[in-house]
Amino acid sequence: MARFALVTVILFPIIFLSMLLSLFFIYYKEFIMLRFTLLFTTLLLGACSQYPFSSNVDKQNFSTYFKPSSVTIYSKEEATKLDAQWLGAITGSSCQIEINDRPASKADARTKARINAANLDANGIVFQTCVTFEADSSCLSNVICYARAISVEQEK
Repeated sequence: MARFALVTVILFPIIFLSMLLSLFFIYYKEFIMLRFTLLFTTLLLGACSQYPFSSNVDKQNFSTYFKPSSVTIYSKEEATKLDAQWLGAITGSSCQIEINDRPASKADARTKARINAANLDANGIVFQTCVTFEADSSCLSNVICYARAISVEQEK
């Protein structure tokens, strides 16, 4: 008798409710999915609300990032043919300090030389040479590029 009471009092309402929920899900499937999607999206966005956002987007980073593109690279022959004014000697270096850093490269050294030329208000650069040095106490690998910063009259 106790078993029958257990089935009728506890299990029957659970089975009945699950059947009702099944019918509800069958007839109102789209509505449930919409509510579930809204609830899930709200919870997901709420969980991300305390995530700190930091960015390097500021005016100085933009001007530094695009600075090398304002300097055109000329060969020695092109520079002699152009009406160019010599502004000064510049260098650019690339140094690998730690073992897990990116190795020093000629491309990085040339880019830094172009930034230095832009700092002199040059619009052109003529590379003389790039030298790769052996490892020493300050750099595991080191490349230095030597160049001349020039100002070329722009055609209008």
